[in-house]
Amino acid sequence: MNKIYLATQIIGDTYSQQVIGQNADITVWLVHKLKHTFGVAHDIMDILYKEKDIYNFLTDEERELVELSALFHDLGRFYQHKDGRHLSNSEFDHGQYAVDLLKEDSNFNNPIILFAIGEHNKFAINYDNPYYQQLSEHDKRVAEITAKLLRDADKLENIKDVIYHGIPRLIHKFPSLEPLSENVKLAVKNKKSVLRSDMKTSSDRVVDYLAWVYDINYQSTKDSVKNLNFIETGIKFAKLLGATDEDCELLKEYIRL
Repeated sequence: MNKIYLATQIIGDTYSQQVIGQNADITVWLVHKLKHTFGVAHDIMDILYKEKDIYNFLTDEERELVELSALFHDLGRFYQHKDGRHLSNSEFDHGQYAVDLLKEDSNFNNPIILFAIGEHNKFAINYDNPYYQQLSEHDKRVAEITAKLLRDADKLENIKDVIYHGIPRLIHKFPSLEPLSENVKLAVKNKKSVLRSDMKTSSDRVVDYLAWVYDINYQSTKDSVKNLNFIETGIKFAKLLGATDEDCELLKEYIRL
């Protein structure tokens, strides 16, 4: 059976099994993750087609691994709930959970897929990952490409969601408008990473979203983010959420593709 078809069937069946009997919040979460999965699968192939050097470097079989990594990357998300609530990312590593499921399936127990999925939700790619270390030099290159493509596609799809849904949710969540908090402002001024633990206000949270642009690997992904006006839109919403004019100028200097 075609592996892409089989993967799609597994995702659909898993979603159907997990949505049965769930409360409304969990159901909405699962629907979102299903749509996100297929969005990432579309984006990853779109990025690959545009990156001609990489596309031509990979064989048909290796391009299939790229697509499979996208289809399965959030398989663990379908299990990230318990007793009617979402488990936090600190309680549940959805990337590792997907790896643990797939390594038991002979169709998908491929170290390149397992490496890419296991690293997609990490702060940075860990090249000491045992799935990566067991590969030949050529396959290490394929694995690195796959992991970077997956991280780009996942981030691009999340950026789209932030523009259309995420920031409006922040407006609802934080009815009081506040400027950047002092710790976040200091980090932005010094061009340092902003710690999530330091984020106290609604405009702080927008900075967290905007900083995603620093972890993009391929030019075609950057071009897509620019075409979405993500940075400009984020800064505009930061102001709507209470950022001062000074805050917005700092953000313009801090966030660059």
